[in-house]
Amino acid sequence: MADGTPLADPAAYAAELRAAAGLPERVRRRRRIDTSGWPRTPGDALDRGRALFLDRATDPRIRPAWDLLVTLRPVWWVARAWVAVTLVDVVAGGWEAVSVIPTLVVPGLGALLLLVAVVLSVLIGTGRLWPGSGPDRPVAGRAILLAANTAAALLPLTWSVPWPAYLSYDQFGDDGYAQGWDDATRQGLLNHGNLVTDIFAYDDAGRPIPLVQLVDQDGRPLDIPLADAIQWDDRTGTPIVACPARNGDAPVRNAFPFARLELASGGRCTPERAAGAQAPAFPLATLPPVTPAWPAPAEPVTPVEPVTPVEPVTPAE
Repeated sequence: MADGTPLADPAAYAAELRAAAGLPERVRRRRRIDTSGWPRTPGDALDRGRALFLDRATDPRIRPAWDLLVTLRPVWWVARAWVAVTLVDVVAGGWEAVSVIPTLVVPGLGALLLLVAVVLSVLIGTGRLWPGSGPDRPVAGRAILLAANTAAALLPLTWSVPWPAYLSYDQFGDDGYAQGWDDATRQGLLNHGNLVTDIFAYDDAGRPIPLVQLVDQDGRPLDIPLADAIQWDDRTGTPIVACPARNGDAPVRNAFPFARLELASGGRCTPERAAGAQAPAFPLATLPPVTPAWPAPAEPVTPVEPVTPVEPVTPAE
């Protein structure tokens, strides 16, 4: 105060005012939830969990954060849809880095499914397509929605997503470690980290070899999974599948190059469909000739025919 007298405690001053007005003493009570005993039904368990969660969320200390999260619900609806489509991409497609727009192998399919998933997720979030949450909702619908939301929140933690520290290894010259880790987490046949869809062989003179079987250093077939061998027409986007050579009825996936078959309807190259396959065009007509690093074998020596001795000349008498 102006005369230097300190102000009284606000709570004590308020109590004095209430007493002077003849009002009863104010007692602060915290809203409590009856959690005695075990839930008798799944619906009871969901009700208690919801009530407990809302009681904590509306605590004055964290209420501002909860209000902010409520306003961000549309962001969660979009994120939930993205997780669902990306999960399909991770399970159904070959290895690839997680991207903002899932690819799903077929060009444009990932973006289309993501758009549909976002619309469905928003309808579910607004309660127009799914029963949603709340004590007056069916128990099965509430349980499914809870499980789906929990999975959408936890599944991304299991995916291999590049993170800044991982990417920064290149800046310090340790890109070999980064590349090695990247290759170790991929499947299929790779060339400098890129997925190989076919192999074309040339002989030492640089001439194309129509068909060749390859094995690794231990004699194991160096094959390409047929799902990884799919190529795409640049103009139409139609998948071009691989038709492998066969040993009887068994496909030989380490015999290259693959014959190619354009299948607008998708699927794989069955023996019946393989009749319409075509030999692939080699990427290069020829390559420069090469000399092997190992010593060339010595030229064989042609044996010389033995010389018939000449009869001694008898001198003339």
